[in-house]
Amino acid sequence: MNSSSSQSSRSLSLAVLSLSILAVLAVTAVAPALGRIQLSFPQASKLQLQMMLNFPALFLIPFSLLSGQLTLRFKKRHILLTGLAIYFLSGVGSAFIKDFTVFMVLRAFLGIGMGMVTPLSFSLIADLFSGDKRAKLMGFSSAVATSSAILMSLISGWLALYNWRYALGAYGISLFVFIMVYFYLPEPQSSDQAVKQAKLPILVYAIVLFNMFSIVIFNLISNQMAFYLKDTNLGDSAESGIAIAAYQGAQFLVALIFDKIYRGLKNNTVLFGLGVSVIGFIILFSANSLWMIVLAVFITGLGIGTLVPFNALTISNQVTPDLSGWALSLNTSALFAGQFISPFLFSLISTIFGFSSVRFYFLSAAVMCAIVALIIFSAKINYRRNTLGKTVV
Repeated sequence: MNSSSSQSSRSLSLAVLSLSILAVLAVTAVAPALGRIQLSFPQASKLQLQMMLNFPALFLIPFSLLSGQLTLRFKKRHILLTGLAIYFLSGVGSAFIKDFTVFMVLRAFLGIGMGMVTPLSFSLIADLFSGDKRAKLMGFSSAVATSSAILMSLISGWLALYNWRYALGAYGISLFVFIMVYFYLPEPQSSDQAVKQAKLPILVYAIVLFNMFSIVIFNLISNQMAFYLKDTNLGDSAESGIAIAAYQGAQFLVALIFDKIYRGLKNNTVLFGLGVSVIGFIILFSANSLWMIVLAVFITGLGIGTLVPFNALTISNQVTPDLSGWALSLNTSALFAGQFISPFLFSLISTIFGFSSVRFYFLSAAVMCAIVALIIFSAKINYRRNTLGKTVV
């Protein structure tokens, strides 16, 4: 009996975690093959090919919000299975397309499928698990996403050497996820009262904005590392790959032990993540060797690796199961919006303050993290004082 229950629990956990693989595939399955894809679509400009990478995200954001609203009216399983079917057909189907316009249309549908699936990857953890198990799986979800990004980049790059269309076969993994969801993922229990209220706490909106801020700041490393190494004459694309691998590796490691970090620090986890990030960005600003850069991005990776699951966990702890889909869809949309905003924000900062060196981008990131940490710390102090004052009265 216990053995059967344990097996069922493992299957449920595997089904939920398998969803975390899909969001990273949109870019990682295509990016290594970009050069080969260009040969098949010579009429497409370099800008169009670059846009193709992030094109699904343009549709992910609105459909993520729509998916969150749909969870208030329809079963999450039905939304999820529909999204997975769209994801599979558009992703694998794009491997057989010879017209660039049709290829882009399928990339759009891939974004729609992602928008329906991605918010539910965290939402279902919140719905089906609680306590330490919820915190552990939130961390594992981030770890699965990070490790999948690294592994799929290597596999897709290798397959693209033979034919770039083979690389898109990576989207076929969504069929495995569909099967896992269909057989092992139950429909979460709902509360009619929560549906009637359908109102999110103010704190949820604050965390969503903070999540956007986090991605805006930390996307800086992926966007600027190659330029930074070139400007400082400390490396080229190979060294950039090493640095980004260290950055992602740190996120993976900290995600594996996130539940232990959260158990020890609780709500102070956010200050830990920001504090570590400040240290990493300052080292990155002052680095004069490759090993210092690798150390800096590893430390910074520990910061973002802590903040992403913390944000999702905190939101899920603030809402009922019925509202978790809507709340976490906002969080997902903020995450992808942050990726778009990041280069524009730092370009604006560069213009305002008149610096051209990438090194100063990292200094500005450290300052912003420190300011946000001080704001959060002050808010926590004021909240404790107000709570204590009410208790005394």
